[in-house]
Amino acid sequence: MIVESSEDVISLSGALKQPFWDSVQTAISLTLNRHPSGVIVDCGQITEITEEGAHTFELANDFVLSHDNARIIFANIPQHVQDVLKATPSVKSQLATAPTIAEARKSLDLLDAAYEDKKRKFKETVRSRHILAVICPNECHDHFLHQLDQLVSTAPAHIVFLLPVIVPRELPLHAPVPNEEARMSAYGEKVRAAFENGQNLTELRLERTRDIPSLVAEIAEEINAEQVVVAIPADKFANSDSNKTFGALLEKVQRPLMFVRSSCGG
Repeated sequence: MIVESSEDVISLSGALKQPFWDSVQTAISLTLNRHPSGVIVDCGQITEITEEGAHTFELANDFVLSHDNARIIFANIPQHVQDVLKATPSVKSQLATAPTIAEARKSLDLLDAAYEDKKRKFKETVRSRHILAVICPNECHDHFLHQLDQLVSTAPAHIVFLLPVIVPRELPLHAPVPNEEARMSAYGEKVRAAFENGQNLTELRLERTRDIPSLVAEIAEEINAEQVVVAIPADKFANSDSNKTFGALLEKVQRPLMFVRSSCGG
């Protein structure tokens, strides 16, 4: 087994018949130093694998996920490797996978990396007033952005835009979900453009979740939010699942909470 590391990708080539952990761990550690957001493992050149060797994937997965906010995505997995992984009970359901390295990289690169640089340019009065703005998973409507702009028009604030990516329960939480990620990334660009030239410090947080109310409550406490503003669609009450989400937000969020519904016109 040969282990190579370049930028954010670790490439495995050759036969993986037993756990090859020491070399893989060293490569992962070096890669995380360069790219704290995560690691891509290119499996395309693995020629042979056994169930014992497959535990290398489990060890790598657990090691990366023990680091705050880091993810690991296994990409370009040949069919014969997939077959062994599926037959290894402790491994098959844990791994986040992507068809290609490009798709894996796109999934890893969705965070607002420029935030720390922006923060230094704003006064403490702005940095210490925190507003949590929760984007609706299905739309980012202009009415919501307008109302939020009005809220901070007289007292600029640090606005944390929460972009929730809903991950199906049958997938690992850190697995790529390209359609959801692409939609939230587009919403993030819309938000960035809308508030780019104002007096507010904006932070984009793309967070993966299965439970939006719990996520909102957690982040509201984390940032000590003065106000939580949640976007909801115009047909908010037409769906029973949406009603449950609405009720759970009211129950779980302990901060001042405002809902902004899309206007019927969009």
